[in-house]
Amino acid sequence: MDMDELRWFIRVAESRTVTEAAETLHLSQPALSRGLGRLERELGAPLFDRVGRGLRLNANGQALLEGARRAVSAVDGARQSIGELADPDRGTVNLAFLNTMGPLVVPTLLSGYRPRRPNVQFRLRQGGTERIEQYLLDGLVDLLLISTPRSSEIVWQPLLREPLVLVVPASHRLAGRPSVRLAEVRDEPFVIFSRGFGMRPTTERLCQEAGFTPRIACEGEDGATLRGLIGAGCGVGLMGPGPAPLPDVVELPVSDPPCYRMIGLAWCDRFMPAAADAFRSFALAEAKPPGTWRPFTLALNTE
Repeated sequence: MDMDELRWFIRVAESRTVTEAAETLHLSQPALSRGLGRLERELGAPLFDRVGRGLRLNANGQALLEGARRAVSAVDGARQSIGELADPDRGTVNLAFLNTMGPLVVPTLLSGYRPRRPNVQFRLRQGGTERIEQYLLDGLVDLLLISTPRSSEIVWQPLLREPLVLVVPASHRLAGRPSVRLAEVRDEPFVIFSRGFGMRPTTERLCQEAGFTPRIACEGEDGATLRGLIGAGCGVGLMGPGPAPLPDVVELPVSDPPCYRMIGLAWCDRFMPAAADAFRSFALAEAKPPGTWRPFTLALNTE
């Protein structure tokens, strides 16, 4: 069924005369009449009753009208969506990221991008490594901000080197030090991320490099909660720098081993909307570390 002929049918049904409909459609009246005739022949039934010089919808036409409106609306909506997918200045970027990147990395990245393309929207999801990788593999998001991914189906490129700090209670014996060696807390309980979160294996690997296996006192999924547990004296932990100082904890640079993790952008090798592709290009070329990382980054770079 020809979409133009459906549009013509709707216009005639909504107009007082064929002449009026033809004028608004910028068609000749004979061309419009021929189009309506083709539609009626295809359906095998008349759609209008001729009343004097005008047309009036009959029962067949009434049955077609609402379906025609829905079909035209659906096609117009799809056309608009396809146009947005091809336009880097419109549309939506579906981005997922690790929970630990929410307070600093994501706001810094988006605040640098939005002035360039203010009409682009972002739909954000977050979670642990396993969860957000599955979002990408299932096609629910276009891009991930993640440390090293696990699936071979995912393409990953590094963006930033995030310094990791030793978080201790403000009353801790090491709290006044300018930096520490990780081995200095080998005998202390650790507050650590649960399995399925990328910081878990990172923490375990760095402790192994320092010559010990961390003794886990508490584990969880939320960085703010883990910092609260550390401030309450439940242990120490390795984390990225927090968004702001907290009264109950102190963040210490680690001099040995060098403590950091790579943050990268990840995607699957499939069609990507233009808005997401443009954001990917920006992130790979211009991602900058949050300002609050600077003291710890300087300490890391001097090792």
